[in-house]
Amino acid sequence: MHRRYGPIVRVSPNQIAVDGSIGWSSAFSHSTNNKPEFGKPFEQYFRGDATSLIGAPKNRHRRIRRQLAHAFSARALAEQEATVTQYVDMLLQRLHILENEGTEFDIIPWLNFTTFDIIGDLAFSDSFGSLASNEYHPWVLSIFQGIRGNALRRFFRHYPGLGFVARHLGLTKDLAAAEWNRHTAREKAEKRMRLGVDGPAGKQDFMTYMLRKTKDGESAMDEEEILSTAPILVVAGSETTATALAGLFFLLSQNPEKRDILVEEILDAHPRESDINMRSTTKLDYLHAALEETLRLYPPVTVTPPRVSPGAELGGYHIPKDTLISVHQWATFRNPENFHLPEKFIPERWLSDSHPRYDDRFAKDNKSVFKPFSHGPRDCIGKNLAYAEMRLLAARVLRSFDVIIDGQADWQARQRMFGLWEKVPLRVQLKSRPTSH
Repeated sequence: MHRRYGPIVRVSPNQIAVDGSIGWSSAFSHSTNNKPEFGKPFEQYFRGDATSLIGAPKNRHRRIRRQLAHAFSARALAEQEATVTQYVDMLLQRLHILENEGTEFDIIPWLNFTTFDIIGDLAFSDSFGSLASNEYHPWVLSIFQGIRGNALRRFFRHYPGLGFVARHLGLTKDLAAAEWNRHTAREKAEKRMRLGVDGPAGKQDFMTYMLRKTKDGESAMDEEEILSTAPILVVAGSETTATALAGLFFLLSQNPEKRDILVEEILDAHPRESDINMRSTTKLDYLHAALEETLRLYPPVTVTPPRVSPGAELGGYHIPKDTLISVHQWATFRNPENFHLPEKFIPERWLSDSHPRYDDRFAKDNKSVFKPFSHGPRDCIGKNLAYAEMRLLAARVLRSFDVIIDGQADWQARQRMFGLWEKVPLRVQLKSRPTSH
């Protein structure tokens, strides 16, 4: 898009897509020098989202985020490792069983089972039980259908006279799924709230931090804020992580020389699979580079939640008041103005110049535009947890198995996007590696 039409592209009567090279600093950062601020439109995702972390106005958002920040601190992440590892262990057990069956299988559900089980436990002290049952929880299934429903709702808000199209094409079930999903999520959050601040056996979860009182003994978040924020944390902390991991395995299969470099790094650093933990994976430079390159070529969220122009200049153009502005990560990250060889999977572009595999062809890449977790005061609060999960899961799976993916070069091209990817099956075959190296 930006390659063909330039850094600012009108995508609807009142909305523009802006390349990250000018959009991030102008529309998504803190305002400075008393400049007017690009605000946040309400009800972009669901009715009443102005009480949630994702849609709250400035002062409310700051208060909610401050309260939740404790749940995503370095200390909290260290405490969460045992929970994350428990479900990664279960995934590896299931993958060994599938390997022994000797046939190809779709790895997408298993990645979703794992990340949703993890986030259910971290958020509510209540796993969805998918790894144990080998099937999706009904609420998780409704999330995927509800994502389409929310996209349709936004479309029909712009074109209200076309509601008959939804009925004619049988799309009302997607709209209904979005509402059922929100209702069920609220019920799950209400159930957890009845337990009090701490979860079962005194366990601390995300709800613990939302329910805690301030120093003055007041509630930091009211009930409606908690009920509308909790399901957002579940979706944002699970589906996107599973998507990134699927993208990593696919891109490695299409670039076997890069896969071999990464596997060698993991094996050299971890003679035994049991040596892998969150701390050890932070030292895997090529793994981090491969994940960054995956997020560049296959960003789990391809477009940011929009901002609203106050009537200000952006990239040398005056943007009229109330115009919606978004950064499309997909277009920004593949823009040759920002990245050399933008369509190629080359993790080396992310390595420091002190790394032996550093490639100076990419020294002029505009890495400041690479913000897969958005930017500014409303960037993803859980990005450190996401990176830790991705590193741990990728390292454990690739240390244990050769992941073989044949004949699916069009896997990415066959997918549709409704804010999040509607992934198609990714069939893999596994071959165990020796337990010691």
